[in-house]
Amino acid sequence: MRAPNRWYTVQFLLVAALTTGCTDFLDVHPVNDVDESQAITTPASARAAVAGMYDALQDFSYYGGELVFFGDLSGDDVQHVGTFTTYRQLDQNDITSDNGSVEGFWDGLYKAVGRANTVILRIPGVPGLTPAERDQMLGEAHFIRALTYHNLVKFWGDTAPGSLGVPIVLIPPPDIPSTALVTRATSGAVYAQILSDLSAAESLMTNAKGPTRASIMGVRAIRARVFLYQKNWAGAETEAQAVAAGGYTLDPTYGHLFTAGGDPTVEDIFRLSFDAVDYCWEGYYYRHSDAEFGGRMEIAPTDSLIAAYDPSYNGDPTTYNPVDLRGQWNITFQDPTDGTTGYGSKWPTGIGAEDMHVIRLAEVLLIQAEAEARQNKLVEAEATLTPIRTRAGLPAAGLDTMSQANAILAILQERRLELAMEGDRWPDLVRTGRAVGLMGIAAFQTLYPIPLNELDVAPGLVQNPGY
Repeated sequence: MRAPNRWYTVQFLLVAALTTGCTDFLDVHPVNDVDESQAITTPASARAAVAGMYDALQDFSYYGGELVFFGDLSGDDVQHVGTFTTYRQLDQNDITSDNGSVEGFWDGLYKAVGRANTVILRIPGVPGLTPAERDQMLGEAHFIRALTYHNLVKFWGDTAPGSLGVPIVLIPPPDIPSTALVTRATSGAVYAQILSDLSAAESLMTNAKGPTRASIMGVRAIRARVFLYQKNWAGAETEAQAVAAGGYTLDPTYGHLFTAGGDPTVEDIFRLSFDAVDYCWEGYYYRHSDAEFGGRMEIAPTDSLIAAYDPSYNGDPTTYNPVDLRGQWNITFQDPTDGTTGYGSKWPTGIGAEDMHVIRLAEVLLIQAEAEARQNKLVEAEATLTPIRTRAGLPAAGLDTMSQANAILAILQERRLELAMEGDRWPDLVRTGRAVGLMGIAAFQTLYPIPLNELDVAPGLVQNPGY
């Protein structure tokens, strides 16, 4: 059995070399683990610690891979076509509590929480930091903690505020026995902590816009997402409107968002930069396994997703000819004449240098449109949604001519088409109450199981029902 403090072991990476006078933490390259109480004592080590938080977001078990994979694999957009039995369980919604990939996912997210906790605890006492740099670092830590707790509660927490959420840990535990005392908070308490962290981040940061660092606009974008999950439609609309007015525009070409080298776009709000060292696994896992495509094709789009882009598709690759430009970019058939299953081509290479969007303007506009439609503001929702459809080469949806219920469904379908293979489909199905009927699963399967090893070392934890 692993060490009982694995969840929250805080291992900060110190810098190998710093250019004299360097103040950009993105130039800091952490190289080895040290005890956190000794790690953050100088401005250089503080910058390295903040770099370590972002490094945790890039981890394979987080945005570098499994958050994105699992957010679609449990839903109806993606199917498992590879060899990993743990992924097959996710695809079949038949997860066991000893699933090693789910445990790695849980650990990866709590690693990010742990690093943020230590930054929040230690950086106020570091001499030599200017107040502005110190506060910016603290704001970024609160932002990353809020973002990560929201990702945790989306997969493991019940949607009802009074039901079980996930453990809230805000300070590094003082000793190993303390880690065994952790319990689960309610989902309502987790959301209250998320919003508190976002408020702290907004008040501390001076960085107005990113895109590769947390920013005030990033805070407001994530807050819009959080309000959407809470069904706070007015709040989601207000935050989304503020971001939409914050100087961002939709990139004219959808494919520009997913270039092989991670080129910046006018749509970026917060994205993570990857390269051959900080490797992004999305392209490798989605792309076809033939050498010319550079992937392993562990997961692939379902016929359901392919047909969503082109309703005339009948399973025969020669019938796939979508008008939707997103369908042209996201789905590719190796050889349409041989009946080969389509692969996910949203991520254009298998070399791992694509950047990952944590949140971008199109999602914010989709949040705004849904929030407006749920308040029966269908004219406003139509105006918000139309630019996204125009970029995709599609006519206006005509939400203002539909019933409210149909308008909401149309926006949810637009989310599916726009955000496919970015890890949003399964959380969307769960938050809107459609997962059970659409996937044909039991209600308890909408939540992931708490990993068995965590239950073994923390007796106060309660397993999700059914596992």
